[in-house]
Amino acid sequence: MSEDSSQSHAVDGYTYTTAPVEAKLGPHRYAFPANLYDDQIGPSVGGGIALTFMWPGLQAAPPGDRPTRSMEDHYRAITASIDYLDAVSASELLPRLTDTQATTEEGSVNRNDPRRRLDLRKAGTSKFGLTPYAIDEDRMALFAKEYETKRGQPLTRNARKEDEWYIVRAPDGQLATFIKCHHPEGGNEGLAIQGDLLVPDATVKVASCTHYFVDTKDNLGVTLFYPRVLLKDWKVMEEATRAALARYKAQ
Repeated sequence: MSEDSSQSHAVDGYTYTTAPVEAKLGPHRYAFPANLYDDQIGPSVGGGIALTFMWPGLQAAPPGDRPTRSMEDHYRAITASIDYLDAVSASELLPRLTDTQATTEEGSVNRNDPRRRLDLRKAGTSKFGLTPYAIDEDRMALFAKEYETKRGQPLTRNARKEDEWYIVRAPDGQLATFIKCHHPEGGNEGLAIQGDLLVPDATVKVASCTHYFVDTKDNLGVTLFYPRVLLKDWKVMEEATRAALARYKAQ
């Protein structure tokens, strides 16, 4: 990405630039180029920052690109939401996201939902360096019976909301990356890669992924959002985000 602050572009009376703009995450300060922020202006009010990397190069978009971005470029925009974790340790975040203990009351039937617990899912064959964890239908059948007994009504299921789960573990066995994605409708992800373009199929919804990882050193939680068709590039997207945090850290 260019750091030449002389680069600018005026849109609707506002001049967008590549000049550095300060952001704070807890005790940490950063100076990201303005055009790397999601709105191409600066950090959000109230804490947290959002950055956007354009696939496939994973660089910032040209200044002033955001307000006039085409739908094709919208699909290529990989958003990284970054927060300082002041309430929990970064090492606790991914275990909390893959379990029900923090979000359900003790004794609640929902605590046993196999769709929401990594330890109740079934590990599959590695793909793209990720281990998929599928819903265990035998456990789901038992959960459905327990749910109906306690709630007095049958369990309803929505395939669109029963996400695919993918996991990467650190050498010590701890969770390092957690990704959940929508299931493609009939195997169709809603987008097709054609060179540097993502071409939509209007007949189905675009399947998307939400990708979580942490920076334990600075106690940051990072969430990436992108189309499922780009899942193959999960590692380079994670690395690009880590590189930007390291490169533009001021304190």
